[in-house]
Amino acid sequence: MSDKEILCKLKQSVLDFDEETARKAAKEAIDAGIDPLEAIKNGLYPGLKEIADQYEQTVYLTDMILASDAFYAGTNILKSKIPPEKIKAISKGIAVLGVVKGDVHDLGKNMVKYLFEAEGFEIIDLGFDVPAEKFIEEAENNNANFILVSVMLSSMFPEIGKIVKLAKGRNLQAKGVKIMAGGGPVTENIAFQQGADGWALTAPLAVKKALDLLK
Repeated sequence: MSDKEILCKLKQSVLDFDEETARKAAKEAIDAGIDPLEAIKNGLYPGLKEIADQYEQTVYLTDMILASDAFYAGTNILKSKIPPEKIKAISKGIAVLGVVKGDVHDLGKNMVKYLFEAEGFEIIDLGFDVPAEKFIEEAENNNANFILVSVMLSSMFPEIGKIVKLAKGRNLQAKGVKIMAGGGPVTENIAFQQGADGWALTAPLAVKKALDLLK
């Protein structure tokens, strides 16, 4: 099997939500001498990106989850052969993501995670009911470019401001860390009133906004 065929197989495994094929193709790529970084970048990533680009049109959350599972099945094998410094070469940035303290609604947060990963970001997923201090701690520990804050309860809006205040106290924004806030009840005005650098109505728009902020 040629290198091109193996890369196509990797991509198709993600499009087919096929974890077993993804693992098999990843091993075939290694055995064939294909650079593992190239196998991820030109094989697995295009498949996940294609699924993500169809989100809210013909692709839904379940599809994104299944595609992500296949993507990671192959990626985990390939990454074991790549030095950590090289992995950074395919990353567009690092984002700390979580649902604020007092809120356990994580469906939107998960969608943001999948779409950011499909775009090439490394995601540090903190889950839900996350204290403001945890966002800051993880952003510092991971040299994050973004803190992505999900809020689905209007009573928890002040948590956004708390995160922003803590970030300013640690000079994170001065170091270039951008804080984005979103969620069903969060409007652009509310996000900016709480001090966030960015806001988006939907997960796909959040990715576009993050790329704009990086520029």
